[in-house]
Amino acid sequence: MTATDGISRGRHRSPVGDLQLPAPARRPERRVPRPVAALNAMPAGRKITWLPLALALFWMLGTFGAFWLTRLAHDVANPFRLCVFVLVATALFAGGYVAQMSRRAPPVAVPRHSAGRIRLVRQLVLASAIYYVVVSLTRLTQFGATGPSSVWANIQAPAAGYVNKFDVYQQGFASTSPWMNALFPLGVLSMALVPLLVVHWRGLPGWLRLAGVVATATHIAFYLFIGTMKGLGDVVIMLAAGMLIAGASVRHRTRTRTHSRRRQALLLVVGAFALLTTYMIHNHATRAAEFGTTGDVVQVNPAVERAVGRSMAEGVAAMIGYPTHGYLGLSYNLQVPFEWSRGLGSAPSAAIFAEQTFDVDLTEHPSFPDRTEHETGWPARMYWATIYPWLASDLTFPGAALFMGWVGWLFAGSWRAAVSGHRVVPTLIFAQLCILIVYVPANNQLGMAPESIVGMVTLLVLHLMQSFSGARRPPAADPVTAAPFATHR
Repeated sequence: MTATDGISRGRHRSPVGDLQLPAPARRPERRVPRPVAALNAMPAGRKITWLPLALALFWMLGTFGAFWLTRLAHDVANPFRLCVFVLVATALFAGGYVAQMSRRAPPVAVPRHSAGRIRLVRQLVLASAIYYVVVSLTRLTQFGATGPSSVWANIQAPAAGYVNKFDVYQQGFASTSPWMNALFPLGVLSMALVPLLVVHWRGLPGWLRLAGVVATATHIAFYLFIGTMKGLGDVVIMLAAGMLIAGASVRHRTRTRTHSRRRQALLLVVGAFALLTTYMIHNHATRAAEFGTTGDVVQVNPAVERAVGRSMAEGVAAMIGYPTHGYLGLSYNLQVPFEWSRGLGSAPSAAIFAEQTFDVDLTEHPSFPDRTEHETGWPARMYWATIYPWLASDLTFPGAALFMGWVGWLFAGSWRAAVSGHRVVPTLIFAQLCILIVYVPANNQLGMAPESIVGMVTLLVLHLMQSFSGARRPPAADPVTAAPFATHR
């Protein structure tokens, strides 16, 4: 029943006789943006608002807590300082997220996908698919792939591919060849394919879905060919980020259908992570058999060794040690005095570019991990030391902790905009920040490849431009009460 039940169209009856009274004029509803309104009014309510923060804190604090259960914790000479720094940096990250979610949410100008938005998404997916195929095939050729059979042979023997990768580097392979330099300015395309493919899957034509899947498979094939897990790991993280956005913003007519879709998305993400975990164990097992990777940071569990054998047990131990041993490296870095690297320490890829392009002597501006290796012996390029010493190379450790507060702020803002409006730039920023957060116990992952640096800078500039243009627009209708995302077939 509604307030107008029993009222005739345009007129309504008086309780006294049949006196006709004019219908009262409807007052226009006032749309006032509320804090986190764009998310709190979504189907899952406040759970959606804080879900990314909960997952990020679970990972960041979970890996740090797990580190103290390993043998490496006994080698920490400054446990109090290490704990204070990590907890403060994590708290600032959470504080930035909360501060963003507590501010008045600006309205989203486009509550429904316009024809221009649909066309943009399809063009980006197609361009990104082409970029993936061209870059991956070029790199496969440069690293010695001769056809599908050679790629499959290396996938089956990751250690051989890993050795071949370093052989190619030693022979003078230049990732900054003229052809690749021409593609690096398009680095944002390396970030667009997987998130947009997942979030807008139902709105894409079948041929474009197939193109996206083939391009992603080609991208993964290159990294498996060289025995490196980065490509597969990044794809899985971006897949999970896209699933989070799609699952949080989905609106279906029946609860049963909603639960079914979310269950399918969860199974897909779990399956992807299971595939990544299985490959990591296999990869490290073959490396252990080839090189003997046990030592300072890997300790094999005797019970696991008896159950699965020595090499496989080493693979399991290496996989478990992956997200935890970097905190020991951080403890060593915290003991080294600060020396400014003049902007060349936070992102190794940018430093290499400056060296090759402008003949900059990197030995005069070493990063924190490189100086720590010189003073303590902790290998900067072999073992991890978390993201913090890389950032501290230019920001100091207090500055690195404050930087994490800004990351939390941007993480929350991109999540809100991606869920409430499926906006392209926030969706891509959110996916990249998910990669950064997952690699917090390891390194500054977004600074390790030139396309990542160029792509992230491009996204931030676009985000800043959109923020300024949005601030000058007149307020739009509340996107929460507007029509939900429409499926375009």
